[in-house]
Amino acid sequence: MIKTIGLVVNPDKPEAFALAQELEREASSLSMAVVAESPCPASLNCRCLPLSELADESDVVLVLGGDGSLLRVARKAAPRGKLIVGIHFGKYGFITEIKPGEAILALRDIVSGDFSVSERLMLHAELLRQGEVAGDHFALNDVVVARGHLSRLVRLRVNVGPREVVRYSADGIVIATPTGSTAYSLSAGGPVVHPDIDAMILTPIAPHTLNSRALVIPADEPIRVTAESGAVDGVVTVDGQRMETLQDGDVVRISKASFGAKLVQIRSSAFYEHLESRLGFGDRYDR
Repeated sequence: MIKTIGLVVNPDKPEAFALAQELEREASSLSMAVVAESPCPASLNCRCLPLSELADESDVVLVLGGDGSLLRVARKAAPRGKLIVGIHFGKYGFITEIKPGEAILALRDIVSGDFSVSERLMLHAELLRQGEVAGDHFALNDVVVARGHLSRLVRLRVNVGPREVVRYSADGIVIATPTGSTAYSLSAGGPVVHPDIDAMILTPIAPHTLNSRALVIPADEPIRVTAESGAVDGVVTVDGQRMETLQDGDVVRISKASFGAKLVQIRSSAFYEHLESRLGFGDRYDR
């Protein structure tokens, strides 16, 4: 049963605060408690909490922003098993399903239980340095191992399970979830993968070869990416938001997380609609 609604508003989207006010009033009229991420605007009359505490207290978190906002929230809410609702205030908004004009009706549907949940695979990434864990992160979209500021290739050795699969001299590699297949991986030439498929996508970034292609593997096969000589300037980024600096010999270990991100869906066909409306997929010559 849903008792508490959490509101996370992108501060760079001032138009989202007016909707947050409406959602707060609607939730209160439905006898729901409301908390919001601090710092809260004066227009909201609810308790303000840091994101981690908000994720602890909320049964469902409404994210008013773009995909970046939802990715940030997912890393806190998903380990706690909380429902996440994306309300689209971004540019593309491939993960944020609900349009602002639909948000009040969507909230009523959620409170009444008239929704479905798309549980999205998440990645667990560990940076290993001399056998010790130097960084530990979760990702909903992708983990990227790549060159840093200098315009030179990095040498990366990629193992899938116990087997070495490929060595790249490249700008880097994207390890993406199906959710993240429409993000950086797609820009690097990777395939679009339906979010219900349990898989990971390995997509090289500008490889120095003529025969490298993206590879889709089962999600339960762990991946190890080893930085070889020349990786001093390399970096590891998680969902494009968290970064670690690489040293020669560092290993990035990526595996399927023990939990998924529970994204609320109002329309089951949203994925295909977004392919067409936000990526231009399937444009036909007879239009």
